[in-house]
Amino acid sequence: MLPETMEANVSMTASLLPSGLADAPDPRNAGYLATETQRHLLRLLGSHMPSMILANLVVATVMSLTFWGGQGDPRIGYWLLLSVTTNGLRWAWNRRVGKRLDRMHPDTVRRAALGHTVLSATNGMIWGALAWIAFNGEHANLDFVTIAIIVGMTAGGLTPLSTLPLAFPLYASAALLPFIFKAFWLDGHIYLSGGVVLTVYLVILLSYSRSIHDTLSQSFRLQIEKDHLIRELETLSRSRSLFLAGVSHDLKQPVQALGMFTACLDGHAREQPGPLGEELQRLAHNSALALAAIGGQISRLLELSRLEAGEIQPHRRMVRVSDLFDYTRVQQAEKAGEKGLKLRFVATRLSVVSDLKMLQSILDNLVSNAVRYTSEGGVLVGVRRRGGRIEIQVLDTGPGIPQKLIPLLFEAYRRFDDTAPGAELGHGLGLALVKRQVQLLGHDLLVRSVPGQGSMFSVLLPRVSEAR
Repeated sequence: MLPETMEANVSMTASLLPSGLADAPDPRNAGYLATETQRHLLRLLGSHMPSMILANLVVATVMSLTFWGGQGDPRIGYWLLLSVTTNGLRWAWNRRVGKRLDRMHPDTVRRAALGHTVLSATNGMIWGALAWIAFNGEHANLDFVTIAIIVGMTAGGLTPLSTLPLAFPLYASAALLPFIFKAFWLDGHIYLSGGVVLTVYLVILLSYSRSIHDTLSQSFRLQIEKDHLIRELETLSRSRSLFLAGVSHDLKQPVQALGMFTACLDGHAREQPGPLGEELQRLAHNSALALAAIGGQISRLLELSRLEAGEIQPHRRMVRVSDLFDYTRVQQAEKAGEKGLKLRFVATRLSVVSDLKMLQSILDNLVSNAVRYTSEGGVLVGVRRRGGRIEIQVLDTGPGIPQKLIPLLFEAYRRFDDTAPGAELGHGLGLALVKRQVQLLGHDLLVRSVPGQGSMFSVLLPRVSEAR
């Protein structure tokens, strides 16, 4: 039955793995990556669009009023109407795209980008039309104001419109080229110099726009790939945890069966007289110890895997610390006595708010760890008040831990100084389990240690009075 059960669990976990990863599109697909990058760029452009439209409307209105008062040309009124209409369309298009962007098909995303590009180019053409309305060489002051406004409006659109590859180049070219042509066409060295300067200015803006677009695109591509890797790692971690939980659960059954067989062997050994019976009793005793160690490690592995898979949720309630101490004393007293250690619990009437089973596991693992690595002296377990919280402390007279090793203590399968006199072999799961449980409960875990003198592990958690 065991191989079949384990094979079923392996198959179940293997089926979970591809489905979890297949649900999310692979960013290594060039089409998907390009579409998602464009989606992010459109989202960035949409966030800047309201302020751009407002700036266009304000500047266009002020400029129209200025030139209407200076020249009285009725064309400026029609120009303002075109500007307001175009920016109204830009606002409506941006609003429509923003509402549907996350659900858009890739082809629709491309059409949304095309719409923004066309409207931006149209807006640039409207600004460029001022070259034939307000830039005629008759009023130098007005010509200077017009050039200044055009230069400012093109520079203001550089960063937001560069999110799309053609939006800013078309907008800037449509806005500046008419002024460049008009400057070369008008008489005078000043206008000729102005045309040259505007030409260089346009080339520089186009170069900056390409650089900004490439930088933004690369940043979003990296972000998409990073998000996919995070999801992939989470899926792999959960699948691994489910697999280990399934295997650990199935392994407990044969271990329990072996325990029963060992107990039967011990019973028959006691009935066997002479040296053979004594030898059989010794073998049965050692087998029971080995099975107990294996069972403990499997239980820890199972609980750690379930915690990592998110299958265990805490159930907080009032817990008397004295009950925790009584449970741990029963679990660890025999082990400490066999090593000649003094295991002492300081009496207390304090209560805390936590999950009883998890807190029992935390304290049991901390005390078990202290007993394992302490060869002489003892282990003291007590409580201290820390403001609105209490601190459950486990102190030992063991070899201590170097400061540089403390951050590594709570990694799974890490073991330190198992070759020390009196130390028992472990698999580094106890403290890893403690860390996971403390994090899930929202408590704080502290470690203080002095090499050659001993260590103190403590858990900070809320008192009942404070929690209420």
